Amino acid sequence: MAEEIPARFWVSEPGEGPRSVPLGGDSLLIGRGERCDLTLEDEAVSADHLEIAVRGAAIMATDLDSRNGTLLNGERLERPRRLRNGDVLELGRFRIEVALPSRDRRDSTVAAPRATVRLSDDEREVARALVAPYREPGVRAARPATRAEIADALHLSERTVQRRMDALARKLGVPSEEKRERPRLVAERVLELGLDRVD
Repeated sequence: MAEEIPARFWVSEPGEGPRSVPLGGDSLLIGRGERCDLTLEDEAVSADHLEIAVRGAAIMATDLDSRNGTLLNGERLERPRRLRNGDVLELGRFRIEVALPSRDRRDSTVAAPRATVRLSDDEREVARALVAPYREPGVRAARPATRAEIADALHLSERTVQRRMDALARKLGVPSEEKRERPRLVAERVLELGLDRVD
């Protein structure tokens, strides 16, 4: 029997506020068809478009060979992928944000700093600005904000933003040698841990 995971999904479309959809059983079939658990009225969405299913202690998203595909955090979902808190799925004009409860994972192969990460107000402000593009309604290709965009949004110098990003990366265990990928890796960890949310 699959372990119960109280997952919830926030479904939104342009011009509409998000609505909450729980993962009722072991799976959630999403598409335009009548038999779907979550029906999305959009010609760009296939009849059976996407399945979200519990697999042991994980929740997996699988595109069902849909005509127009599914994006996960701005990248095409080409194989089943494990979902994490804060992930964003896009189907047609619909955006589905994943909300998973914090879990103390003992079976993880990577040490996750879930309960131990404490951000200063300045770091949390930068974290929110960094992941703001992922939260934009109707976003097509989510990406982290650039240093210049963060500086502009927070009225800071780029040097100050860089210092705070460095501190944030250290706290989240993102290696400094990952220069090109570091903003994305930091953003993924921020979303995974829900660090941009108001407590």
